[in-house]
Amino acid sequence: MIKIKLIRKISGKKLIQEFEEKYGSIDNLKKIFKEGKGDMKMELDLEDWEYFQKHPEEEMEQRVLLYDDPSFSMTDLKILDFIKNEKPESISELAKLMNKDVGNIAKKINNLKEKGFIELEEKKLNNTKTPTFNYDKIEIEI
Repeated sequence: MIKIKLIRKISGKKLIQEFEEKYGSIDNLKKIFKEGKGDMKMELDLEDWEYFQKHPEEEMEQRVLLYDDPSFSMTDLKILDFIKNEKPESISELAKLMNKDVGNIAKKINNLKEKGFIELEEKKLNNTKTPTFNYDKIEIEI
């Protein structure tokens, strides 16, 4: 099995923003634990949240470990590179930048999202989805 690590540097301030989007508030996350519904990942998030409230400008290296199968391709890596460096506003713009069929790129994007590599931000104004890749480095281990 192939191990894939996504690595990024993130400030405490940015991490707190992500926690707020995910959990709503630190009090809400504490409530989840009080009700006995939290897991180990949530517990680590709560500890980080409490720490970075006191140290918002401090940076940490965040690592996300993913396990993948051999279907991860060079095209997937090229898509991640284009998303990271060209910052397309939509999947169709990404397809144009890569000179590829939008249907094929959309399938690849959905696969990358399901595997946890990217996020899709929905824009209600023009009903598009913006792919984002918020990591600095990918390590692949065989």
